[in-house]
Amino acid sequence: METYRLQRTLTVLVSCLIVTGSIGFVAIEGWTFADSLYMTIITMSTVGFGETNELTSHGRVFTSSLILASIVLMACWTAGITSFLVNGQLSGQFYRLRTKKKINQMNNHVVVCGGGATARTLIHQLKVQGNQIAAIVKEPGEVAMTQRFFPDIPLIEADPKSEMALIDANILEAAHLVAATESDFDNLLIVISGKGLGTELKVISVAENPELANRMLKVGADEVVCPLVIGGERIASIINESSCPEAPLAATV
Repeated sequence: METYRLQRTLTVLVSCLIVTGSIGFVAIEGWTFADSLYMTIITMSTVGFGETNELTSHGRVFTSSLILASIVLMACWTAGITSFLVNGQLSGQFYRLRTKKKINQMNNHVVVCGGGATARTLIHQLKVQGNQIAAIVKEPGEVAMTQRFFPDIPLIEADPKSEMALIDANILEAAHLVAATESDFDNLLIVISGKGLGTELKVISVAENPELANRMLKVGADEVVCPLVIGGERIASIINESSCPEAPLAATV
């Protein structure tokens, strides 16, 4: 993402330099804008086609400055384009655009934050039940694992605590937000961010720490699920069921 932003900035700078060069030739040499634009492009690209018209002394100074600025800027821009293509970042950008389009078409969907075991189990169950799902995952390892198991689920690689990430997941049209990261503190912040957007969606969070679970409820979580508590209760239930003597059969006459 940082490389993409840098390349976008360099592209803007190259465009600005082209405009500046064209305006400069118009102002200094009095050429038409078409001739000035052509001269700027062949100067910046260093193709060596020669001058479109004879330059004045001021024009030569301006052209020299344009060449020096172009050498550095065009080298960085070209290197960035090459890296963008070689490292597969262009395909990654296309994936993000497809993901954004798919998510924007959703409504009453479930936004799942996290890519750990709990989140993946949740996504699987929701998918089986036919729910629309959008996932927000931050850690690269969890991103790769989630994409491997659920390649058809739109996934946003971002910090789920960020309101911008939630907005990218079309949270304003969602029915449920589930904070299911591996960190209780992160889940607490996700609950706060989700409720802070002023939506009417139902917010559910996972928590291991009972104290943080209570805080989640206080800041607006509709439900808080504690896997350890549920697991302990389930094990106790299994033990009690297996230790209960079988009820005697009713006598028949």
